[in-house]
Amino acid sequence: MKENKIYVLESMPVPKAIMNLAIPSVLSMLVNILYNLTDTFYIGKLNDPFQVAAVSISLPLFSLQMAMAGVFGIGGGSYLSRLLGKKDMQSAQNTLATSVFTSAAMSIVLGVLGIMFIPIFSRIVGASGETLVHAKNYMLYILIGSPVILLKFTLVQLLRAEGAAKEAMIGLFIGTGLNTLLDPLFIFGFGMGVTGAAIATVLGNAGGMIYYLLFYIRKKSLVPLSFKHIKLQWSCYKEILLIGIPASLSQVMLSIGNTISFRLASAYSDHHVASLGVASRVFTIPIFIFIGISIGIQALVGYTYGAKNYKRMKQTIRTSVLITLSLSTVLTLLFAIFPRELIMIFIKDPDIVNIGTIVLKAYVFAIPSAAVGMIMMTSLQAMGKALPALIVSLSRQGIMYIPAILILNRLFKFNGLVFAMPLADLLTTTLSTTMLIVILNKLKHREEALSHSEAPSLTQL
Repeated sequence: MKENKIYVLESMPVPKAIMNLAIPSVLSMLVNILYNLTDTFYIGKLNDPFQVAAVSISLPLFSLQMAMAGVFGIGGGSYLSRLLGKKDMQSAQNTLATSVFTSAAMSIVLGVLGIMFIPIFSRIVGASGETLVHAKNYMLYILIGSPVILLKFTLVQLLRAEGAAKEAMIGLFIGTGLNTLLDPLFIFGFGMGVTGAAIATVLGNAGGMIYYLLFYIRKKSLVPLSFKHIKLQWSCYKEILLIGIPASLSQVMLSIGNTISFRLASAYSDHHVASLGVASRVFTIPIFIFIGISIGIQALVGYTYGAKNYKRMKQTIRTSVLITLSLSTVLTLLFAIFPRELIMIFIKDPDIVNIGTIVLKAYVFAIPSAAVGMIMMTSLQAMGKALPALIVSLSRQGIMYIPAILILNRLFKFNGLVFAMPLADLLTTTLSTTMLIVILNKLKHREEALSHSEAPSLTQL
């Protein structure tokens, strides 16, 4: 099993290797889409715009949790893949243990501080009246579950980094299955509304986390997890943080951007807030598919970069872009033709459906650029290019997005607000593509120097 993972990363034909890694990751993301939409779907059945708005307003908080987990999941995973490419198993073990231990410790801190600042956060996002009450209840239980949510996200990223895409997928299936079963029980059966949705979310994450821990405990992973490997070395933290912080800042910027957009939308009405939230969640369908493919190739890009097999790495990136662009054509047509029907799957309120349709029609323009942008950003992270990754992370949801929201909303009101994201995506994708092309051109002379030598194989261990 372990030898098969090395074969996929090292020797399997690139298109086949991408499919081997990307299909489980895409399925995982489709499961994540279901996970992401489950709360909205069931809360929408209550036909209460205040509870729908409460779940929507809580999105920035969930993004902050993912940001913290991303520091050690994505950052640790990037370094782990490169170490495996270099055949440095001792450092790989230390990186894995350090990432898991630190993520667990930080999750407790985040949970405690988050609960203390719920009132302040609620005011920042513009929650009021009935929406405020529901939002506070939802956020409380999500924060109580921070250790479970963060550790699960960290573990799934680390497993993907060693090529265990199928195992990562199984854990997500378990988590989503639990959440889907528990949501109607807590929301309707126990009459808990959004509070029940939050509890179901935490329990679903707990199921996935337990599966991942058991996978490591049973010694089925390529890199064993043992706390005896924790050395808390700055050299290890430096490599994790160089990629983890840019990845985290992307989530932080997403949280800030969402907070600003929901606050601006609240000036129009609670229906605008709910519509923006529902449309944003529906739009995760194409975004998560592209993320799934990019996550799938991360281990392959990182491993080949660490092994200095630049030809294979470039082929991986080119093939992945062709795949995502092909899919974006189909998804663009789907969202352009059926925006109203997609919104109505989750809620029937006519006002929310009408406004949500406007939002989704605007978001359609972001699909092609997101298809390419996800591959570019993930490739930069996998290669350990800290500064370019940082710039891109700050741009998509910060440097490009936040000014666009403020300017377009001021000029064109709500219609301008919803076009900010497609514009920011286009600009950021152009930037990240340019950066990656420059980096690949610099590697060209190294590739020529290595063209007559074979990439390292198991026989050289």
